[in-house]
Amino acid sequence: MDSTRDVIRNALRPQRWDRMQAVLDRRLGAVRVVVEHLRHAHNLSAVLRTCEALGVQHVHVVDSAEHCTWSRRITQGAHKWLTVHRHERFDTCAAALRGRGFRLYAAMLDPGAVPLGEIPVDRPVAVVFGNEKAGVSQEARGLCDGAYIIPMAGFVQSFNISVAAAISLYDLTRRARAERPDNGLLSEAERTEVLAAWLPKSLRCGRRIVDAGKKRAQDRPPG
Repeated sequence: MDSTRDVIRNALRPQRWDRMQAVLDRRLGAVRVVVEHLRHAHNLSAVLRTCEALGVQHVHVVDSAEHCTWSRRITQGAHKWLTVHRHERFDTCAAALRGRGFRLYAAMLDPGAVPLGEIPVDRPVAVVFGNEKAGVSQEARGLCDGAYIIPMAGFVQSFNISVAAAISLYDLTRRARAERPDNGLLSEAERTEVLAAWLPKSLRCGRRIVDAGKKRAQDRPPG
């Protein structure tokens, strides 16, 4: 950890540091979420809040930047503790996830869809949620390893996206923690990256300390 982050670390109350470590110890890297072309800020906001609460660190947002918005009132600050990856196209998102060993499962009604509880968690898994009206796009469906449904006992056949995400993530995170040898947790490299991102956000003046450290490094004569 560099000297700037040491300054932030030493400025934190011990209880705050212990809390950060406890949360980091439970953070998952083997379960991720992909949302595609959402148009309602409250839906994205609710998904982000669910991810943070259940320990899902990585969220992938497929859309142009101008549509990627969320409501701080709904997230209650949850978004700042997450790693949000932005992609303009689904194929680049899928490629990035596959490069890390992920299987992708689309949340959609499909003849080949499996029940949520049958999604395997032996490998890292990303669940994909589509637009509020159109659902998962055909492009995305074609690039996923499979589709899944949440079994229901009523007349309705679908949930709101934020509810579907909450149910899906509760099941997947529970099973990943219980069934995977690594409990689905972040790798050491991911832990280091996440902690580095968290520290400046943990103090009111944390960002100013980081900016001052960068300026000192730039002003330092070479050699």
